[in-house]
Amino acid sequence: MTKKMTFPQKGLEEAAIWQAMECARQGDVDWRAGRLPGFYVHFANDDVDRIGKIALEKFHATNALGLSAFPSIKKFESEVAEWALSLFHGVGGVASITSGGTESIFIAMKTAREWAKVARPEVTKPKMLISHSAHPAFDKAAKYLGLEVVRIMPRDDFKTDIAALKAALDEQTIIMAGSAPQFTMGVFDQIEELAALASERNIWFHTDACVGGFLSPFAEQNGHQIPLWDFRVKGVKSISADLHKYGFAPKGASIVAFSDAEYQQYQVFDFNNWSRGRYVTSTFAGTRSGANIAASWAVMRFLGNEGYCKIAEQIWTIRETLMREIPTIEDLFVYGDPELTVMSYGSKSLDAADIAAGLADKGWHTVAPSLNPPAINLGILSLAFGEVVEAYLTDLRDVIAQLNAGEKSFDRSLIGTYGTK
Repeated sequence: MTKKMTFPQKGLEEAAIWQAMECARQGDVDWRAGRLPGFYVHFANDDVDRIGKIALEKFHATNALGLSAFPSIKKFESEVAEWALSLFHGVGGVASITSGGTESIFIAMKTAREWAKVARPEVTKPKMLISHSAHPAFDKAAKYLGLEVVRIMPRDDFKTDIAALKAALDEQTIIMAGSAPQFTMGVFDQIEELAALASERNIWFHTDACVGGFLSPFAEQNGHQIPLWDFRVKGVKSISADLHKYGFAPKGASIVAFSDAEYQQYQVFDFNNWSRGRYVTSTFAGTRSGANIAASWAVMRFLGNEGYCKIAEQIWTIRETLMREIPTIEDLFVYGDPELTVMSYGSKSLDAADIAAGLADKGWHTVAPSLNPPAINLGILSLAFGEVVEAYLTDLRDVIAQLNAGEKSFDRSLIGTYGTK
């Protein structure tokens, strides 16, 4: 039996604390050196990183539950929400800052469920209908909210199989959703067609733009063809978009946005049946750190539209390099037709786990491949990875050559994980 730790009796001197923490992080991946391609850390540049950290420190003690005490946080959240709505073409809409994409999706699904109680009172067993490629956060929300989830297998190009989805629709369906883009293969679902179908049936439609919400608008401004996904599409009622991904805010910040401010009545938790009095929150948490809200404001105000467009083009260049070079490597191909900067690649003959192990052996933190289809996921590209993308491609070529020649087998225990302990 593992011995349990007890609470420390005495405190440590400051120097000893920092020494212990430095020792603890020796095993952490060197993300700043780009050894973490596409996952967990979303880096723009050192200046943006510095701005976010300073803002976190300045507002570390603020609490967004107490906006009367911290009107600065009220200002920051209101302005970030308005900026997001302007990017998403959400005239007349409303938005809130959450702790991340999972909470944004949860709040959107909770709002949809409460809306359906009024708009679809005949529903007794509410159902959510989504593609198999949708993020697990939808099922997580559904488990808490008492919704049934039906996942439809995608087409061969990884987009939603709309014919199969139509066949699965019934009178209990209250929610549909599409990804812009999907987290694994990087393709956009057919948001316009799906939202139109939902609108015809009085079904709530949600666009999951957690990955692309703060990149697509700037890539589009740069002249790249991005499928429509936002509130320009009739029928899109809610959007999730992560500030801590391509918004480049510090971790713990996302946007949930609604096309009409009227929907906020279904979003909020408003309670008065206790001794303290009225208690109202728009997100799941009660106490929320104001620091993440302030840091989001600082980063967005530091970059502005011009700064985001510049970074978007730099990231697009990384995407183009990978899209061009990966298929030139023996046996490799890119899955589907990624429309933004998320992509996955596979091999015609080699086991994806062997490729992942080979990359891990060379010092790249490579997460376990997708199983169906077997793919190496490059996740969400960052500029830190862009600094070393040529080194990654060189090592990838070497791994493939070694595996094809049968020269070496790599230790699969080196492969990293995504979303598991």
